[in-house]
Amino acid sequence: MYKIFENVDYEVLHEGETFEIKGIEYDSRKIENDFVFIAMVGSVVDGHEFIQSAIDKGAKMIVVEEMVNPERYENSKNITFVFISNIRKKLGIIASNFYDFPQNKIKIIGITGTNGKTTSSFILENILEKTARIGTTGNRILNENFPTVNTTPESLELIKLIDKSVKMGAKYFIMEVSSHALQIGRVDMLKFDSAIFTNLTQDHLDFHKTMENYFNAKKKIFTLLKSDSAGIINIDDKYGKIIFEENRGRNYISFSKNDKSADVYGEIINYTNDGMKIKINAKNYFEKISSISNESEYVVEVNLIGDYNLYNILGCVASLLSMEIDIDYILEKLSNISSIPGRFETIKNDLEARIVVDFAHTDDGLLNIGKTLQKITDNRVITIFGAGGDRDHDKRPKMAKAAAKFSDFIILTSDNPRTENPISILAAIEKGLVQIDYPFDKYLIVADREKAIKRGLGMLQKGDSLLIAGKGHETYQIIGKEKIHFDDREIVKKYLKK
Repeated sequence: MYKIFENVDYEVLHEGETFEIKGIEYDSRKIENDFVFIAMVGSVVDGHEFIQSAIDKGAKMIVVEEMVNPERYENSKNITFVFISNIRKKLGIIASNFYDFPQNKIKIIGITGTNGKTTSSFILENILEKTARIGTTGNRILNENFPTVNTTPESLELIKLIDKSVKMGAKYFIMEVSSHALQIGRVDMLKFDSAIFTNLTQDHLDFHKTMENYFNAKKKIFTLLKSDSAGIINIDDKYGKIIFEENRGRNYISFSKNDKSADVYGEIINYTNDGMKIKINAKNYFEKISSISNESEYVVEVNLIGDYNLYNILGCVASLLSMEIDIDYILEKLSNISSIPGRFETIKNDLEARIVVDFAHTDDGLLNIGKTLQKITDNRVITIFGAGGDRDHDKRPKMAKAAAKFSDFIILTSDNPRTENPISILAAIEKGLVQIDYPFDKYLIVADREKAIKRGLGMLQKGDSLLIAGKGHETYQIIGKEKIHFDDREIVKKYLKK
């Protein structure tokens, strides 16, 4: 029964009866007979407080990261107690041992960066066959959907999902890899077949504290590549350029819309009614791998829009090429991909205006969406956005400054205020509108998000665009510690009917 601790330093505090392990859980509510309970110290709760509950539910082994006295627990005589320091870092290895390393039986593609992870995962999912996908919008194995709590699950849940994917017949496991997961070791037990770096702009500094820490966490993904696998890098991003320059000579593939010397280069030819026509040139990539000169220039129409989506497409194309997927097959599939929920999602209306819901929640994300919207809008761009509470405070005025660059009118409103006062959050955002060289004065503050959306819809005239940013696909709003149902798209449709 100690086989699950292979390659992990552990100390047996008390040896109970021998048993066959039926499962491993760190949530005492999921414990069943003959399970192993992992008592971890979390950011909110301490698993050590639930040891007795786990024993009562049938756990035969308790793994702790704090020294405990087994005798203090009732009915613990036949229970094995094992001590492992910093167990979160080792949980992935323990889970891999128990589930027989399912990650070695499937191709794993990881996507990291501040923006573009979800869109990239959808693109890959729609091109490849027999896929599993995990990330911000949920987990999906073949045609079965599962809810998600974190962008990248705890290592135990991750291994379970990979194991389930293998058993259901999936060939590819596509995952968004968050900086949190990389820093605290949730993916340390994996080896990626391809890893895409989309970009890096300010976000999550409430956790990482500095951009340097944030960057170091993100680029850790490339230390987890298989020896013959490729790192896919956006070299138009300054941080991506650093990674690429640091790894010249290694199996890294660059993509760009500005630098024609990139391995995969692309540009937007023009915008269409439903998306855009783009050009992709992979000449440099094919010359790199075969030393054969090939023009390798392709034109394709896609149902996605904007420079930022061109980057997402180029990163995915580079990743797929590195895994020897045929370019003609890639392009055919690309042309049939539909729009992605909550990402530049347009809502049909009779106002002769464009209404867009998007997940953009950083200054860079907001600016990318806004600039694209500005290009295809005949009249005004009206923007509604806020910022999450209990998160990075420094990005709030930056988001306002970004919105001022493309908006004709702005409505500041609540996002997920959590335990912060919404008015304080909005005041911090507002500073960005008055601190710029030419103060932006065409704005309102409407803290209630539903009322803000109603107000924005009421302002629309022929040829206008309304951007509702920050929540995108999310179907909830977190106020205090309560998660209530709230969907920007539903609110829009409600008032359009009226």
